[in-house]
Parts: sequence; structure tokens; C-alpha cells
Amino acid sequence: MATPALIRAALPGESELQSFARAAAHLLVERQPRSGGSRAVARRAGIGLQHFDHRDYAPGDEVRHIDWRHTARSRRPIVRRFELESVTDWTLVLDASSSMTVDGAAKWRSAVQAAAALAYALLHLGHRVGMLAFGFRVLAECARGRGQHHYATIARQLTTLRPSPAGERSELGACAPRLHGDGSVVVIGDFLGDDEMRHDLGRLLQRCTALHVLQVGDAAETRLRLAGEFDLVDVETGARLPVRAGGQVDALATLERAAMTGRLRGFCARSGVAFTAWDIALPWQHMLLRHLIQARGN
Repeated sequence: MATPALIRAALPGESELQSFARAAAHLLVERQPRSGGSRAVARRAGIGLQHFDHRDYAPGDEVRHIDWRHTARSRRPIVRRFELESVTDWTLVLDASSSMTVDGAAKWRSAVQAAAALAYALLHLGHRVGMLAFGFRVLAECARGRGQHHYATIARQLTTLRPSPAGERSELGACAPRLHGDGSVVVIGDFLGDDEMRHDLGRLLQRCTALHVLQVGDAAETRLRLAGEFDLVDVETGARLPVRAGGQVDALATLERAAMTGRLRGFCARSGVAFTAWDIALPWQHMLLRHLIQARGN
């Protein structure tokens, strides 16, 4: 049964999403939708352009791109937007294993917010976006779609996902057969599986044109807050490890977590994978912008 913290993962508000989409737009412009009245579209009208969605009329838009039916329905001028047919495909891959639910599911809530923000910004720019959630197997899948209406589908999937607090292992490789060899893939998770999931990341690399890794971490994970002897239980496998709690144990746990991140970072550097280690104390907006800036620079 899901814990209360997992009943519903809150998504960022509309104003937060719009603000992030504006800030990230210049970092995600490989295939950007263009308004019907823009100069670039006017030069290429009818060549390689396809109707995308609608938006409010703005000064400078061409009258011929006004959708009169939508205008009459909404009682304000609405214009059609167009996109290049060769838009980029993106797939967001979200870790929904039990390790994401520890310590009040803080990592899970942060991962959901980051996934929602990326989906919103990418869809706003005209990209096609899909989503996969994995544990021991693929737990949820949202086919790639485009347009802001598709965000509602992804948002509904994100808010209904409820990772099990125990017994759900991490098998990122289960997502590999669902990828089709094109587009960019963003994996968001804690990478606490075997070998930090490096082998599975290698499988994903063979099935996409670009791979991004966002490792979600919470400093509270390595603080036991208890004294004496007791067993630590792996929430994914049920394995038990007897320990004697104390400051030294906390320090060793912190060092081991840093070593795991170091191995994952090294693999990504060698493999051309854009990598960011995200301590969730840092707001998702700052983390995503930092990651996109670094990825674009590389």
C-alpha cells in the first residue's frame, strides 16, 4: 500500500512552468515551433510547415493565420502556430523503484516536478515528448505526442503514479526495448541499482541519439538518526545489514554515496552522456537550467 506521501505528487504550478519554459527556450531550440506571422515562416510558407496548435493573437501576426472558428468560440483573436516537420523526439524515463520513496518520498516528488517541467518546456517548443516509468519492469508508458494538450496526458500519468514503498527493484534496462533508436532520452532517478545502472545506461545509449542523466540525491538518506545496534533493510530487495549507528557510520555512508556518484559521473563522461548530480535541496528550476547549459556547452 502506498504511504500518504505517495498518494499524490504535486506538479509545479502554471506560472512556474511558464517561467521555466521561457528561461529554457534558448537551450532547447533545435526544432522550435514558429508562429504563423513570423518572418521565417513567411519566407517558407507552405514548405515543410505543419499546423501545431493555437495561441493568442499578438501584434505583428498575419491576419491570414487567424483561426476564425477558435476566435469566435473564445471571443478573442486566436492564431494558428506552425512547426517544422522534423521536430525532435524526447523520452523522459522516470525511476519509480522503492528507493525513490524513502525518507518521505522527497526524491520521488522532486523527480516528478523535474519531469513535468521538462515535458512542459519541450512541448511548448514543439518537440514530441513521451514518458516511461520503471521499477523491476516498465510500470507506465505515455506514447510520444506533441502540443500543449499532450502535457495534460503526461501530467495525469505523473500524478497517478504511486511507487511501491517496498519490493520494487530498479531495472532501467527494461526500458531499452521501448526506445526506437532516435531522439533524446532523459533518465531521472537515484541510480542505486547494481553498478549504478551503468550497464543499462549502455543499452539505452545504443537506442537514442542523445542521453541525459539526472541523479537525484537526498542528504538525509545517509543520516541514520538512531543509536545502538539494528538492521538496515534494503527497501527494494529486502536484504538486511546489521549495523551499529553512530557518526562514523553516517560518514562512511556519505563517502560510499559519493563514490557511487563518482563512478556514474566517470562513466557518463567517457560515454558522452550529459550528467548532473542533483541534491534535492537545490530547486528543480536551478538544477534543470544548470544541466541544460552544461549539456549544450558540451
